[in-house]
Amino acid sequence: MNLFRGMRAHKRYPAWPAALLLLVIAAAAPSLLPAAEKEAPVIPGGSVKEVTVSKTPYYTNIEASVEGKIESYNSFKLNDPFRIVVDVWGVSQGAVASEFPVNTPQVKTVKLSQQENKLRILVETPEDRPLPFLVTAEGGKLVLSVGGGQEEKVTSMDRVEEGRPAAKGAAVVGIDLEDLPDVSNVVITTSGGVVNPQVEKKTGSVALVFPGASAEKGLLRAIDARKLGIPVTRIAPAAGKKGVTVAVAFAAGSQYTIENRGDAVVVSFPKKVSGEAQGQVVAKITEAKAAPAAEPASGEKLNGPSGSAQQLGFLMGSSETQRKYIGQRISLDFKDADLQNIFRILAEVSNLNIITSDDVKGKVTLRLINVPWDQALDLVLQAKSLGAKQEGNVIRIAPLASLRSEERARLDSQKEVEKLKASLEAVTVTLPVSYTKASDLQSKIKDLLSEGGKVQIDERTNTIVIRDLHRNVEEARALIAKLDTATPQVLIEARIVEVDTSFSRELGVQWGGSYSGTSGRSKLGVSGIQDSSGASLPGNPVANTGLVPFTSTSPVPNFAVNLPAKVGLGAGGGISFGILRDNLRLDLSLSALEASNKGRVISSPKVITIDNKEATIEQGTQIPYSTVSASGTNTQFIDATLSLKVTPHITPDGGVIMKLEAKNDSQGDVGASGQPAINKKKATTEVLVRDGETAVIGGILQISRKETESGIPWLSKIPILGYLFRSDASQSTNRELLIFITPKILRQEAAQAKAS
Repeated sequence: MNLFRGMRAHKRYPAWPAALLLLVIAAAAPSLLPAAEKEAPVIPGGSVKEVTVSKTPYYTNIEASVEGKIESYNSFKLNDPFRIVVDVWGVSQGAVASEFPVNTPQVKTVKLSQQENKLRILVETPEDRPLPFLVTAEGGKLVLSVGGGQEEKVTSMDRVEEGRPAAKGAAVVGIDLEDLPDVSNVVITTSGGVVNPQVEKKTGSVALVFPGASAEKGLLRAIDARKLGIPVTRIAPAAGKKGVTVAVAFAAGSQYTIENRGDAVVVSFPKKVSGEAQGQVVAKITEAKAAPAAEPASGEKLNGPSGSAQQLGFLMGSSETQRKYIGQRISLDFKDADLQNIFRILAEVSNLNIITSDDVKGKVTLRLINVPWDQALDLVLQAKSLGAKQEGNVIRIAPLASLRSEERARLDSQKEVEKLKASLEAVTVTLPVSYTKASDLQSKIKDLLSEGGKVQIDERTNTIVIRDLHRNVEEARALIAKLDTATPQVLIEARIVEVDTSFSRELGVQWGGSYSGTSGRSKLGVSGIQDSSGASLPGNPVANTGLVPFTSTSPVPNFAVNLPAKVGLGAGGGISFGILRDNLRLDLSLSALEASNKGRVISSPKVITIDNKEATIEQGTQIPYSTVSASGTNTQFIDATLSLKVTPHITPDGGVIMKLEAKNDSQGDVGASGQPAINKKKATTEVLVRDGETAVIGGILQISRKETESGIPWLSKIPILGYLFRSDASQSTNRELLIFITPKILRQEAAQAKAS
């Protein structure tokens, strides 16, 4: 009896993988058998009643019906040439022919032969091509399914999904994202005939509208592909009054084409776009073409043991965006399928051995179209919280918790072994440290040792004592040699230059005289009232005697205007003249002073320090002063010093970064309480200079101008004549402070010799 009745040879089926295989696995269930067969008694053993062959786009199914019950069977494959062999124990060939051709894409010929107490079924494939297979048996039925992962070229009229009646109108039955090495495809599968979609182009996206089409609610879910690093970033399907719309967003500058493949519309995004085509969009609807045969995800075949743990996606242990799946592409569509059967299918496709632990149980529902088998395995493992570990050509599957527990136990065991080895094979070495503190290196060395290793510090000799395995000790020795190096030193030379320039000029006048006369019986007299010191003179009339101006024998002059310049011994000069008559005396003295001072003070502090360490140099005086408090009179001190603080850092390219504080304090005026004032000059900065170069880090210029005028009110304001009644003085002072810094890197010869 043919269980696949209604599946005529000229009919072909849709591109959803292994859907028929689920029916094959469940084929022997009593619910699928006719009522007459359910009631028929089943007896052990017996002969073959009939052998029927049916096919799907992915599989060829060979079904053998036996009169009794199949108790035991075994299956294996032969190579060179490839053959599939199934031995059924306790069953005879009966009247069934020994050989009959099949001529499907998966099976060429089926041969039956009787060997002692077993029936052997031998299957030959076209061109001896190796193919995966699956054998299931229940009651008196045995089904051999050959194929998987190879899609037939079909036309749209053949694509009617099994178990789903053809839609009265157009329908979208599948939306898939297919990532291949050179192209990413968005595959939209339809039913009810090929529908030419309306294409709506937008910046960064394209929408395909299928007028009048419908779709199941579970299919209308967005696919976010931004983390996959492919041209397609998002697929957003939606259903509305006008039909089903599938919007595809893509990366900027991507190129795409649209074409029909059978009853599927494929939007293709090449991953490598030429310079001329960059940014262009090509959209076209072509005539229906045959769907290409599925191929391995990376364009290369994966034959069993050749797929190593580093190659297979489910064993990489990396993030989702980094995994690469290179297995042969297959299609799986199951509902409530037993996990063990899924793993058996994947074992056949991958040509690997799969073993599962007793804790791997349960069922899974999945629909995967044209995906690499290792990705399918990865998805099943993730869905069921399982893990896989490959050793050679064997994949072991167990719950993640069990695998992690095993890994922890393995690591613990490895640590115990290392501890034991460390205790048995340990060596002890002492490593002296020259340029740093040994205790500073202790934590760094500890990280290199095994759990049984020990490191101790001898503070007196600055030595590190290590006991561990020889290889770990050598690693510690190499680390110490790199870290224990001489720290370079820096010589900081500073020049603090202070320039003081002053200029003053004074111009003064002194004049006076006396006059006496007679008017009738009265005498009249006029004279000055000040002497040369400015003191007032008695108002005695001047006798009409001879007077030589400003002579040693002259009486003290009595000046009417006494505003001289500050002349004296070695400073300034003047001129005087006088008029003398019988009753008139006039004395005039002009004086002037001009002074110019120039001073330059240079301080050159120097200090040496090591890299990244602050150094300070200070020179000056402490000025004492007294303070009075309830406890009595106390003497305190104020610093007036020249100081330099510097923290250098040597850069790898030979530069020096310096944090600087230069200060030059001096004593100023004394306050009313006797406390001296301090004149402060300070510069704080951070600079970068090359080795041996000089930088100017500060400049302070102070300019003062002073004009003084002394005179007799009102009279001093008279033009020209006013000079006889006033004195003028002007003073200017310039002070400038400059600070020059020069760093020099000092390289010790000992350090260089050690490095060499």
